[in-house]
Amino acid sequence: MQKFNYHTHTKRCGHAHGEDREYVKEAIRQGYTTLGFSDHAPYRDLPSPRIRMNWDQLDDYIASINELKKEYEGIIDIRVGLETEFYPEYLDEKKELRDKVDYMILGQHFMKPTGEGTLFRTNSNDELLEYAERIIQGLDTGLYTYLCHPDLYILKQPEFNETCERVAHMICKKAEETNTPLEVNIHGVYRGRYDYGMGEQYAYPNKTFWSIASQYNVRCLYGIDAHEIDQITDSLHIIDEVKKELKGLKLHFIRKPII
Repeated sequence: MQKFNYHTHTKRCGHAHGEDREYVKEAIRQGYTTLGFSDHAPYRDLPSPRIRMNWDQLDDYIASINELKKEYEGIIDIRVGLETEFYPEYLDEKKELRDKVDYMILGQHFMKPTGEGTLFRTNSNDELLEYAERIIQGLDTGLYTYLCHPDLYILKQPEFNETCERVAHMICKKAEETNTPLEVNIHGVYRGRYDYGMGEQYAYPNKTFWSIASQYNVRCLYGIDAHEIDQITDSLHIIDEVKKELKGLKLHFIRKPII
């Protein structure tokens, strides 16, 4: 069992629920020894309710998690992080944020910081390639501890076409080059299965994507991507389901905390 999770959200992002302390208490109940919070990072000049926290919530977020870190010391290791997209024009701001927290993870959801070009819809081949390029640029900065839900781009595609395959190779090659772990994100299980022209699979973690990842020398870890307390509760069961889904693939999972 993987006893650490670095992908946990808080209600500050506007689409998660539950108090910070409740996530910690449930993680302890489920046997986790490390819990990392990585809520959606803000942009100083771009408020985005229901997408990410606002800049004026950042200090409270960091203070709250750090207080829990002190309170539960010796019981569970708590870390404060951020999940962020990468846009070149915000590189300096990302560096500033990285200095405030224990870690950052790269999670690309949109083509633009305003929320335009969402990955939660069908995207053109050009948009899929742009997604890959953003990730490549982000990993090259060295700011990110790992890449979360790299296969998110498959979610609403009608089929896993040649461009989807090309994107998978681009991402995995760069992850190998930069020694950046890839997250097997179990939150996608809640979205159910789809037929991408290869039989029903989860959108993410998508077995076809991870079969390509298995061709590269990349490290992997599970991420709960918890937006509800119950998702911590369910996580061990869902990880077991994902293990069955990916059975037979030669993936190299990290066994010990990396932060």
